[in-house]
Amino acid sequence: MFLLLIVVATSAIAYVLGRRRKPAVPLRSAFGKALECLGLALAFFLADVAVGGLTVLLVRSTGRFVSVYGLSDPTLLVLALVQALVLHHWLVERPPHRP
Repeated sequence: MFLLLIVVATSAIAYVLGRRRKPAVPLRSAFGKALECLGLALAFFLADVAVGGLTVLLVRSTGRFVSVYGLSDPTLLVLALVQALVLHHWLVERPPHRP
């Protein structure tokens, strides 16, 4: 609960500061883009865990032991979010049109 309060407080501060700058897009649109990124992050996380799990099974089939516990590292969530942000930015950004 404490972490949620911190996030709400910093989001409110960012909102107030952002309103002063007169943002180019409405907050609803920005929230929609954030949800798109979170969806992509979830897809990447699931794919990362699936590929990691299959790799563990493949290596184990050779007679070597590899632990599956490495897939429970919270760093994987952060890396999935980075993957999603890069992909989203790459797909959304358009180079300026040159006539």
